[in-house]
Amino acid sequence: MIVFSSRVLQGGAFVPAALSLEGGLIVGVERVGAAPDGALDLGDHLVTPAFVNAHTHLPMVAFRGLSDAATMAGNVVEDLFFRLERHLTAEDVRAFTRIGAYESLLAGVGTVWEHYYHGAALAEGLRDVGLGGVVAPTLQDLDGPGRDACEAQLEATLALDADADLAAAGVVAALGPHATDTVSDALWRRVARLAADRALPVHAHVAQSIEEVERSFARHGRSPVARLAAVDVLDAAPAMLLVHALFCGDADRALLDPARHVLGFCPSSQMQYAFPADVPAWRAAGLRVALGTDCAASNDGMSVQGELELLAGAAAWSTTFGPAAARLARGGTLDDARRVQAHRARRHAADAWAPAALLDAVWSTPGGLHPRHRVGILEAGARADLAVWDADHPALWPAADPLRALALAHAPPALHAMVLGGRVVGTPGDLVGSVRRSAAYAAALDEARGRRHHLLRRAGLAHLGDRS
Repeated sequence: MIVFSSRVLQGGAFVPAALSLEGGLIVGVERVGAAPDGALDLGDHLVTPAFVNAHTHLPMVAFRGLSDAATMAGNVVEDLFFRLERHLTAEDVRAFTRIGAYESLLAGVGTVWEHYYHGAALAEGLRDVGLGGVVAPTLQDLDGPGRDACEAQLEATLALDADADLAAAGVVAALGPHATDTVSDALWRRVARLAADRALPVHAHVAQSIEEVERSFARHGRSPVARLAAVDVLDAAPAMLLVHALFCGDADRALLDPARHVLGFCPSSQMQYAFPADVPAWRAAGLRVALGTDCAASNDGMSVQGELELLAGAAAWSTTFGPAAARLARGGTLDDARRVQAHRARRHAADAWAPAALLDAVWSTPGGLHPRHRVGILEAGARADLAVWDADHPALWPAADPLRALALAHAPPALHAMVLGGRVVGTPGDLVGSVRRSAAYAAALDEARGRRHHLLRRAGLAHLGDRS
């Protein structure tokens, strides 16, 4: 298959090019002025890599709307999600994954970094829809819904890693220790050895709640990140995705290697269940950022592109809540107002993101984390995951700066077509409608509805099922 457009993203610019696709991969890129014979000619539509969601839990789409202000005020993971997850079956996970995968591809996502229970079923749910994934079956041996299934989930991880058919479908494995307070030193060391021996990335939650930090100091006398250094996992894994890192200071960041460690930022979710991470401090330490949505139960939306605007504005809140603004609130003088503006100008100069750098957080940074699943870039050897955008759609027009439009506009309505693993999904120009009308989607939705109903009943939460 050959795909041609007069605007294919290459080297930070949109140029006429033909992409040759074979076996699910891009096998060649040629800059040509016209569509070769037999090519899929996309005219002047923008062709980019599909987005990469660097941290999510797709099956939790079934939990959307169950949390409220009261549960979000506490530890929603332990107080609500664990309660539901103890009743999940593998069949539930596969069914709910399909719906989350459909939502993702309709938002321009080609690959998700997944971290959840019943990993083998989750991988099958991704394959059912055609979405790529780096699946980390959740490993817990101290606490949590997966504690009694830890060995089975570790075996599932290694089986996923060895499954050539799944890899050909764009689904590969990562090691998924849940968090520092649910994983023992022994299991962390085991993960470190496997990561080194099998060249597998590690995907974990780190310092995501005050309870986790308190347990780390109580049990180990050190912060979560310092504990990971003490058990040698930071140096063993070829790549490590550390998600949230809300309770981290300069000493923690100094333990991380910019070449090996990537920090996962999920701003919409963090604003609901906690607070946004200090991304400017991450950047000041030279650390890379990968953007994720987290789950629909703590975010509500699953468009990783929609998170880019929050990433771009991460530094701006320091002006709102900084000392200059506090002085303005007390005094209200002209000099106080000028100090606020001066603070804003300094932070903007230090922390402003260029559109290309923003898009790296949903393209090349997470796309380069797995040695056997290269995505987020349009070049030979990468998986053939393409997003095609209508620059004349009202959501993007006039797209005078296409990269800025893709980074900061609400882009998904302008999605013209998706190509996943070299396969065109749905009907170009009618992507959403064609997917929604498909028999596969109708069957997936029907099963997910039934399974959600029975899950809530088993968990004693049937009253949350429909509060309309």
